[in-house]
Amino acid sequence: MLKELAQLTALLRNAKDISEKLEGVMARLKEERIVGSAGGGLVKVEVDGLADPRRVTIEPALLKPEDKDLLEELLVGAMRDAIQKARERHMQLVTEFTGGLPLPGLDIFSKFLGTTE
Repeated sequence: MLKELAQLTALLRNAKDISEKLEGVMARLKEERIVGSAGGGLVKVEVDGLADPRRVTIEPALLKPEDKDLLEELLVGAMRDAIQKARERHMQLVTEFTGGLPLPGLDIFSKFLGTTE
């Protein structure tokens, strides 16, 4: 408990530095590319570290009218996979940033997608 309090005190003492570091984390996430997939890789969705979609790749064999429903399901699955991976990467960087101290408000995904708990 005392260790966490000392970490929090140090973080608060350096608020400007924290803000700059957090901006750096966000910029780093924006540059990262994360790929989610479904159907054993038949459909892939690439997002940045903030879960902004960047690219969709579809195996040509799925581009048949009779596979429309399957393709739609796989797209949703690949998007969910990519978003979950982006969320995990975000939390990994935030945890590194805070030294493991759980600070509220740093999980940007919870604001849009709900909490992970």
